[in-house]
Amino acid sequence: MSFETSIRQCLLIFLSICYFALPEISNAQSEWTESECIRYAIEHNLRIQNKKLDTKIANTDIIAAYGNFLPSISTVSVLGKQFGHSIDPLTNQYTSESFLENTIGLNISLPVFEGFSRIDKLLFYKMNKKINVLSSKVEENNLAFEVLEAFYRYSFDKEMHKLAVEQRKLSEYYCRQMMEYADLGIRSLSDLQEVKARLQSDVYQETVKSNNCNLSLLTLKELMNIKETDTLSIVITESRMDITDSLLNLNELYSISELSLPEYHIMNMKEKASHKLWSMAKRVFYPSIRMEFNLNTGYYNTAKNKSGDIIPYREQLNNNMNRYIGICVSLPIFNGLSRLENIRKEELRLQQVQNENEQQRLSLYKQIHNTYLSFQSALKECQLAKEQLRADSITWKESEEKWREGMISMFELLEKRNQYMRSKAEIIRTKLQYSLQKRVIRFYQEGTFL
Repeated sequence: MSFETSIRQCLLIFLSICYFALPEISNAQSEWTESECIRYAIEHNLRIQNKKLDTKIANTDIIAAYGNFLPSISTVSVLGKQFGHSIDPLTNQYTSESFLENTIGLNISLPVFEGFSRIDKLLFYKMNKKINVLSSKVEENNLAFEVLEAFYRYSFDKEMHKLAVEQRKLSEYYCRQMMEYADLGIRSLSDLQEVKARLQSDVYQETVKSNNCNLSLLTLKELMNIKETDTLSIVITESRMDITDSLLNLNELYSISELSLPEYHIMNMKEKASHKLWSMAKRVFYPSIRMEFNLNTGYYNTAKNKSGDIIPYREQLNNNMNRYIGICVSLPIFNGLSRLENIRKEELRLQQVQNENEQQRLSLYKQIHNTYLSFQSALKECQLAKEQLRADSITWKESEEKWREGMISMFELLEKRNQYMRSKAEIIRTKLQYSLQKRVIRFYQEGTFL
């Protein structure tokens, strides 16, 4: 009996450990990297979903363009009764008697040649679909960049809040020390008031940094389409600083980006599509050839046999069957100046597309150049910030020793402390700036943030 009791107690302890440990494991797994945030934002963004719907719509245009190569088939059936003075379809003579008629027809029209317009239209719709696919990719990249910026902004604000908490705790420590020294008569009350004033300033700065952290987190949640009440914990993927990054060549980066970025592919496809529209406008001067096939029959209650009875319906349909096969050739000769003006418009639109593409190329080159310079600057600043932090740390420690020995004032100590905190903040800023710019450089090389 005691053995069963001990087993139950062990099982209860095990379940209790699992109950309290599993939430911690879940929280550890719920930390999001920048890539996971980007992927989630893309999957839940409504603008990107609409872009994908545009691609599906463009695909239906392609299917419809293939359908233009198929023949058109239609059937016609007319049932009516003639009254008054009319022509008897059997005798082709006028009659004043009313009669019932029912005509049935089958029409088949097959386009043979239309100046290659159908082929041009199919190719244009295929280009349009590729443009939609690439535009969706551009939209994903733009959203990914916004999420990445918000991610690093939130990371920066969170680290700044930690520094503000650390600075406030140091001020509280100095305040307690100063109160003890003031009670002993070692320090003056004015120094104590100086420390209390700095402490209140640090408390205020901690509140400001906390608000900034909450706002940047809210911005990140909005971009990811996450509810404000949902929790979001992030972790930055460590980006090791590589000295070979400084050897990156701007011209090589630009050449690689021309092959990887979807914007360049869109520019090429838009120019090709504009060329195709210009070609389609010139096709109106070509003749069009169509094959026509018609099958017609009819029923009339005036059709009677030798005995005077109306010929049966099925028999009349077989007897009155007639067929027509022909070729229709249409040659445009003159239709005002509208066709010439359409060609001129498409030619001017082509020039507009070429100018817009050239302007976008210059804009992209400027963006890549700015990113390249920012990346090189972040690399140098990060190295210098480390040296500055090392020097300020030594100076601050020495100043604390001098302050305890009464060699410097509290004001001088707090200035050294603040300089050390600014150096730590600069280290955080330069590291995050380096990581962000390195991620953007890799985007220009690969064409995607994921």
